[in-house]
Order: sequence, then C-alpha cells, then structure tokens
Amino acid sequence: MLFQCRSSEMETPLEVFARSLGQKEEEATATPEQLFGMYVLPVDALLKMTELKPHEKLMLDGVLVEFDDSKGNAMFVSHQWAGVDHPDPELQQFKVLQKALKNAMSGASVISGNISIELYTGQQTCVSAKDLSSKPLFVWYDFISCPQSSWRSADRQLAISSIPAYVDRCQFFTILCPHVRQEQKEILLNRRSWESRGWCRLERMARELSTRADTGVSIEIQGATYQAQAPAFGFVQAPVGEGSFTVHRDKTKIAAVLQRMVRRKLHYYVVQGDLHQYRLMLNLQRVHYRNLDAVPLEGLVPGFVSNLQDPASFAAASFLFQNGFRSVDERTAEGWTPICLAALDGSPMLISALLEQRADVNDRMKQREPASQFGQETPLLHMCAFLTNNEALRVLISSRADVTSKDGFGASPHHWAAFSNNVEGIKALCTAGCSPTDVNMLGYSPFRVAASVGRVDAMRALLPYTPKDEIDLALHAAMLQGGGSAEVMSTLISLGADVNLQLTIPLFSPLGIWFGCLSLRHRWKTSVLSSYAYHHYQATPLMCSVITGSFEATATLLGAGARTDLRNARGLTAEELARETSAPDYIIRALQGHGDAREKLVKDVKKIAKLESKLDVTDPDEDLALISSELV
Repeated sequence: MLFQCRSSEMETPLEVFARSLGQKEEEATATPEQLFGMYVLPVDALLKMTELKPHEKLMLDGVLVEFDDSKGNAMFVSHQWAGVDHPDPELQQFKVLQKALKNAMSGASVISGNISIELYTGQQTCVSAKDLSSKPLFVWYDFISCPQSSWRSADRQLAISSIPAYVDRCQFFTILCPHVRQEQKEILLNRRSWESRGWCRLERMARELSTRADTGVSIEIQGATYQAQAPAFGFVQAPVGEGSFTVHRDKTKIAAVLQRMVRRKLHYYVVQGDLHQYRLMLNLQRVHYRNLDAVPLEGLVPGFVSNLQDPASFAAASFLFQNGFRSVDERTAEGWTPICLAALDGSPMLISALLEQRADVNDRMKQREPASQFGQETPLLHMCAFLTNNEALRVLISSRADVTSKDGFGASPHHWAAFSNNVEGIKALCTAGCSPTDVNMLGYSPFRVAASVGRVDAMRALLPYTPKDEIDLALHAAMLQGGGSAEVMSTLISLGADVNLQLTIPLFSPLGIWFGCLSLRHRWKTSVLSSYAYHHYQATPLMCSVITGSFEATATLLGAGARTDLRNARGLTAEELARETSAPDYIIRALQGHGDAREKLVKDVKKIAKLESKLDVTDPDEDLALISSELV
C-alpha cells in the first residue's frame, strides 16, 4: 500500500477514507465482472491454423481452453474486422499475427520500444523472446473466443460485456494493425483506421484501467517482422466517445461500461493509497467521457458539507475536499497543486474560483508525468492546450497567464495545442500573442510537431506562420514520430515539400548530439530510434519511412515520384535499408522498381488520398507524374 498514515489531526478526509478502506481489508481490485468464460487458444495451436474457424467449431475440435491464470499468460488481440461476416476472409491479418508471434517468440524479431518515448526521455525498452515464452502463452481473439452463431446471441453479448474483464486478465495487449484491404468497402486498414474505431478505443481504455496497467505490455503488430510497444498515453488523445461506431446506440452502452471501469479504478487507487493516480484519474474524467452521455463521478470521498451559496466557491471547496487538499497553495510530493489538477478537469468556473483564492495563474507541475505525457515544469496553459480545455485556456489568458512560457521540453503552449490538433486553442493563443514559430528542445516548430503526430487540421492552422524549410523538414519529422499518414504526406507534398530532401541535422544541435550518442549505441544495442539515428544523415524521406516502419508514407512517397536511387551517407538506398530493417516483402518489391508491386501501392495511395476519379492505374508512370502534382 502506497498510503502512509499521518496523525489523525493532520490527515485530510481523503487520507482518512483511504485508511478506513484499508483497515476494513476491503478487496483492493479494479477487476471488472466476467459474465462469460474466457476461452483462449494455446499459441502453438494458433500457429498451426490454416483456417480461421469460429468459436463453435473450435470448441467441437477441442482446441479451446478456459483460461487459468495459474497455467500461463494470456494475450488479448485487438483488431479491426476486414470483412462483414468474417473478421479476416483472406487471412491477411491472421497470417501476419502468426508470423509475428513466431518471429518474436523465436528471437527472429524484437518487439522494440516506442520511438517517441525514447526520443524525448531516453528510455529504451523492448519485449524479448524470453518475455513472451517464460510461461505458456494463450491467445484471446474475438472470433475464436466469443460465440458467433445466431442462436447463441445472448452468450455473445455476455462475452462482449466481459471484454474489460478479459483484458484485465491478459499480460499482453496486442494491437493487430497491418496494412490490409477491406475488400467489400475497398478501404485500407492500418494503425490509424484501428484507432478510429470506438470499440477498439474501448479495448485500449480497458487496458489502461486494468490492474495490469503498470506491469502488462501493450504491443503493436504492423508486420511479420515489425512490432513495437504501444504508447501508454494514446487513450488521452483518442477518447472512446470520439471514435466511430457502426451502430450509434453502442455509444450509450459504452458510456455505461466506461463509467463502471473508471469508478472501479478510482476505488482501487484509494484502497491502495495511491492518491496521486487517484487525483489524475478523478480529474481526467471529462477527457475520458468526451462526446459520451456520461457524467463525471463526484463525491467519492464522503463527508463533504458546505454552507457556501456561490456555485463557484462551492465547486472549489468540493474540489479541494475530494482531492485531499486544505488550501490552494498546497503541492503534492509529485509536484501538483490544486490548480494543476483543475487544468486537467478543464472547468472554467473551477479555474476562476481557484484564481480568486490566489492560486498562481502561472503555476506548473514540477515533475515529469509519464501517464499524461507532460514533462517537468509544465505550465497550466500547456496542459489546457493539450487537453483541448479551451474555455479554461481562455480564463487563464484573460487572467494574464504568461503566453511565452516554456516547459521542460522547451515547448510553448502552441506545441501542445498542435500535438492534440487543437485548432481552437491555436487561434486563441495566436490572438493572445503566443508565438507560433518558437522551437522546442529538438528544434521543432509547432507546425513540425503537428506533422510529426499526424495533426492535419493543426498543420493548416499554423501554415500561415510556417516558412518553406519547415515544410520540407516536416516530411522527416512525420516519419520519425509516427505521423506519416497518407493524408499528412499528401498535404505536405501539395504544399511543395521536397520528397527527395536529404536530411542534414547540425552535429552540435541538441538533436544532432542525441543522434550521435544513439549512433554509437546502435553498434551493440539497437532500437528503431538508434537505427534512424545511425542512418539519418543524407537520408531521404523515403528511406526514413522504411527505417521507422511508416509504410503508408512509403506508399505515398513512391506514388509522388520519390527517387529510389539516392543513397544516404552510409551508401545505402531505400531498398537496401528495407532489407536491413526487415521490412515486409511487398515494400521491398515496390522499392525495386516499376511493376505490379509498385502499381499496387500507387493504387492504395490513390484511395487514401481520394484521387480515384483522377488517376488511371493502368499506366503507373502517368499515375506517378499526376499524383506528384495533384496530391491534396
């Protein structure tokens, strides 16, 4: 238990409440209720499958087992269906899953750490073959594990309702998101399309709210040899309610499920005495419930009584009580004051009330906060800009918050607004005099940050303030941090970005020094970021897309006529880099020259960039010329 008791005279009502729950030995669990058995497939059986059979047939075959936590580890596979009545009619995704697991468990490939986390924090992690194979592995996959027959629809609903419980029991949460076509709708499925789905977002949120959130592993599989750990903060940027739903009424069901998960996790944190995580979760509820018919939980800590008549003063008093504060100038051991937490909540009335009580409008959280992605010394403005709490942002600006302030990353509020595609926030900051051209510690402008994480609306809002050289460099930034979607690439190309720009980062710049260190380390300890650092000098955007596994960008750049004959400073072409980094075969074939493989990628680019009516795939050379001039 993290909670440390103080004398009763010093304890806040929150601490007293936490201690009382602990003394009662109340079960400290956030485990959701499981309404249907958790049927899983041993990984050896999965690797041998040549046909993706439904739950009922596999039960008859006797290969499914009900998961027993004492017998091994479970892996939950979250994926987007590639068919209407079948999740994967051509087994495109499933074969990638089989090959990826086989490679990872044998050591033929390594599940690398997240490139953005390593770039900003220096933390390098990976999932080894030993991590996957230390215990018997069992796989949960919806078509296999949930009843599919129409006559078992009631059981299927129970299984669907039990998904949070299944996720909670899994040591590994796997996002299966290779580039495949959904044939009926002729659309490309990939990492971005997976994240756009509301149900997929709920599964990820269940992971973040599980009892294994701190010890479990989240993995993205984009290819048989390309797997990486998923960032833990995606749920903040992609709330469940802002995802797409085929059946709109599912949002009502999901709202209730999400509320139950949040309430359980809040209770879990209180029982464990982890009051810092409790405060973060309590005040991020409005973000989690965005675009859902759900009301944040209030009054978890009993005993609040107030005679205050003014609504704002009452709200501030209740807020301090529920968060375990006695005054507005208290700071937790983790570096948070009440107004810092209020910035997460985003209530303009609450922010105003705390400012009236002499809270500091330029206050900052003092320590890096991995769960929310903030670095050291992050001001209130930055937090509100990132979380799109724009009414609160305006309150801070009107109260004369310092719009020129920088955080521990050297970032301005504009960088954080760009990161979250907060166009309204960008406009408010520009009006208030916040510079949209300042650079952060990596030398990135807000425009380049927006491109690096795929925020096209923010890119357009910042474009009037962005010089041409930033547009060129944004192509490289998008590859480095995962923003290299076809939409981002085509937007930059339409703005005149040089698709063949060979990168030269000054050696003694912060990024140049960091890349130099990573290049040295690459010789004995590799990661995706160290590979990028080792090969980046004189590399083209096409080369960088291959190194980082940004294969949608690879397709777009080839479609735009990017040269494949150029070499980086180490003398390698894009094709040679693709072989060195174990890129998928279809990428290597496309890089070898014109032909069916290149034509297929050009066709995919056309569909993604919505140019189908303008291009004729029967002549790939004409396509390349046209797409390079007309991508929008």
